[in-house]
Amino acid sequence: MKKNLAILIIVCLFLTSCKEEKKYSDYKKDDFYEVQGIVTHAPPTDDPFDLSVAKDVHYEYFINREKPLKGIEENLEILENVNGYPVVILVHKDNETINFYSRIGLTENLTMDEKKVLEKHFQEQMDLEKKKINKGI
Repeated sequence: MKKNLAILIIVCLFLTSCKEEKKYSDYKKDDFYEVQGIVTHAPPTDDPFDLSVAKDVHYEYFINREKPLKGIEENLEILENVNGYPVVILVHKDNETINFYSRIGLTENLTMDEKKVLEKHFQEQMDLEKKKINKGI
């Protein structure tokens, strides 16, 4: 009996000690600033009863750095293929690893380095599309 009670207490402590991941709504809007990002992967769901939508969007932000940071936003519903799209990411002012997907598009305050990275990225995307067209895909 004591053994069962001890196991039950340990299980309860373990379950209550698990931290739930914070959401954007857990913070103040003023705790964040916008940075430019790029979607790196947005796989469509494989559920046959679900629309072919991207639910998890993987992205890189601080794209002008040698090693950009990576993030993921889960449980979104985006109906189109957004791989390679520019996105705006909200980054916490005190901890740049806390980030959230904001929207598809460009930030209003792009730096020259970010513009160069985006130009190179868009050129690579256009070259890939041209290759597909030339191959007849």
